[in-house]
Amino acid sequence: MQGVRNVLRLIPAAGILLFGILLSGCASGVPEFQLYVQAYTSQHVHAEYVLDRVARAERIVVRRRLDLENADVDFDPDKAGYYLDTGDPPITGSIRASLNSLNNYNAALGALASGEKAEAIATRMGTLASALIGTAATLVQATGPATFIPSATKPLDEAIQAVNRALPLVKTVATYASRDAFRKQLIAAYPAMRQLLIAMRDATPAMYEIMRRSYVQRGSLESGSGISIAGSDLLLKDRELLAGWVILMDKSVEAMDVSVKTAMTGASSDDLAALTAASLELQVVARQIGDIRKKP
Repeated sequence: MQGVRNVLRLIPAAGILLFGILLSGCASGVPEFQLYVQAYTSQHVHAEYVLDRVARAERIVVRRRLDLENADVDFDPDKAGYYLDTGDPPITGSIRASLNSLNNYNAALGALASGEKAEAIATRMGTLASALIGTAATLVQATGPATFIPSATKPLDEAIQAVNRALPLVKTVATYASRDAFRKQLIAAYPAMRQLLIAMRDATPAMYEIMRRSYVQRGSLESGSGISIAGSDLLLKDRELLAGWVILMDKSVEAMDVSVKTAMTGASSDDLAALTAASLELQVVARQIGDIRKKP
């Protein structure tokens, strides 16, 4: 894990270049930024895998709590996400929707960096606004089931606050027709989007709690915790997966913070070189963390 931390030290340079390109309109930054986007996507794949695991665990935990395996229990439409194994249950769905909004925000920034016309960016902003509206709805739906997972309540509330702060700015920016106006409003929305990312990080203890409780076997005498030896081994792997995602999120926050602080300085050739190196290193780290998924 120390090697992972060493590799990730260069990542803040990526954020510096991002806003430098946005401000300067430097066409030479396009190839380097596209490499960064690819690296970002590679770490997002890891997040999706973690959420797939959380979704399975959430269904197990809540179904037990609500006794949904019993056909005599009355049907509750608000618990529809737990009756079936399709899609995401509420808590996981709210987290995945939040990440989708962050991805759309990143795509809009990338469109500016790549020189897309204002009309095309306006379309992307409309997509972002829709994503945030959907995220707000899923977060509200998740607050009910979150009462069964107390550690989920606070981060979900933080995420709701972040979305409520970002949405008015995004709706406003969608009405503009100039790239400069889009840039200014996207930067204004950054603190709220950062808060949303931090809320996702703060939700990881709840995710781990859901995973852990899914392995508990009622009436089992194999261990004091009710988790079998095999279950303990699987839980350790889950913890490694979650830790890898936290490291990637932490470095993403650092990169975004540095980029905002240096937004007015532009992008030098050294920044471009650093971005290339950091992006390649990020891809390597994402693969290294991805190898955890392949461990038997």
